[in-house]
Amino acid sequence: MSLPRQKQAKILEEKISATLYLLRIIITNTRLYSIEHEKVREMVSKAFGNLSEILNITRGLTLLTIDNDLIINNRAIRPEEAEHFRLFLTILKEKEISHITFKKGITPKELVQFLSDLSSPLTKTVYNGPGISCGKLGLKEGPRDSIASSTPPSIIARRAKNNDNYNEKDQSLISKLQSLSQEQLTLAQELYFSVKQKKKYNLGGVQDAMSSFVTLFSQNLNPLSMLTTLKSGDEYTFTHVINVCILTLAQAESLGFKDRHLYDIGITAALHDIGKIFIPDEILTKPAKLDQEEREVIETHSMKGAGYILNLNNVPKLAVLAALEHHIRFDGSGYPNIGRNWKTHIVSQMISIADTFDAMRSSRPYHAPAPEKKIIDVLLNEKGSTFNPLLVDNFLTILARNRHLSH
Repeated sequence: MSLPRQKQAKILEEKISATLYLLRIIITNTRLYSIEHEKVREMVSKAFGNLSEILNITRGLTLLTIDNDLIINNRAIRPEEAEHFRLFLTILKEKEISHITFKKGITPKELVQFLSDLSSPLTKTVYNGPGISCGKLGLKEGPRDSIASSTPPSIIARRAKNNDNYNEKDQSLISKLQSLSQEQLTLAQELYFSVKQKKKYNLGGVQDAMSSFVTLFSQNLNPLSMLTTLKSGDEYTFTHVINVCILTLAQAESLGFKDRHLYDIGITAALHDIGKIFIPDEILTKPAKLDQEEREVIETHSMKGAGYILNLNNVPKLAVLAALEHHIRFDGSGYPNIGRNWKTHIVSQMISIADTFDAMRSSRPYHAPAPEKKIIDVLLNEKGSTFNPLLVDNFLTILARNRHLSH
């Protein structure tokens, strides 16, 4: 008789916690003695056995660090657990490692080499191979440090300015922006296909296009006129990403974000769904409702995306947060389930609204485009639960301004 799913999850969680605690002890003892010490070897053997058991149950074991937070397979560690992992976090910071994934098929030799490298203060590079991958920080300081995580309600509630001078100059700017959004669509396709084919991709083109995009983006323009449309069913991922980028920039600009902050927010929105490239096509394009197992697979895209971005150079920290958080609701529910005490960044909250709006307005195999009134009703009904209520009000003001500019 199999155990209930909730009981199984609890047992797995405890096994993972115990194994990581054992790895921490191994690292400490290796630093004092050596990886060849008899007692250390015994502990490594036990840790390998534990990892093998875990990886027979779950597809992989991923550790993700963001500042002083540790997330283990979609779960943020609880405050009472923090002391167990303090030394482990310190060691990862020393090595500038921000994520580790243990994969099915890991060998004892790989684990020994990895722990030996991690333990040595003289070794600058840490083992990466088929069974273990880890990433060093390639991120630049960005909006998490320079953009407040919670913007004052008085600023969020500020309404977009009415525009009585919507003229040919504005039309010209919109045409340029439409052209740039199509350019970004092409760049997004190149980026996503490169990731899928496990090729390295230089973000320079995306960054240059974003700089031009932000330079031209104006609060007085109609953001909905810039949204890209599907040419084929295969383009949904890319058009959706660019549309979410446009709608997020419109929100951010209306709240007073400018220049470099807008640029970082744009890059963040453009990368928010990158984890979906690691999801099998048959699940992403399935024309019917996903079953429970398929739903669990697709929900891993948040962690996979955050882990991938951590390996990119010159990307704002905010991009990692938004990839991780864009399906976490305002009340802390949603996925990944990293605890109700986790407070999502305001930019992640803006992306969540943009994501919902564009997904509902798009034609997909399993649903027709929803009328704007229905989308607005969803946003209003889920204020305070799924969405930040003040950001919803601000977004609806942007939509209202759009109707004003269209007449």
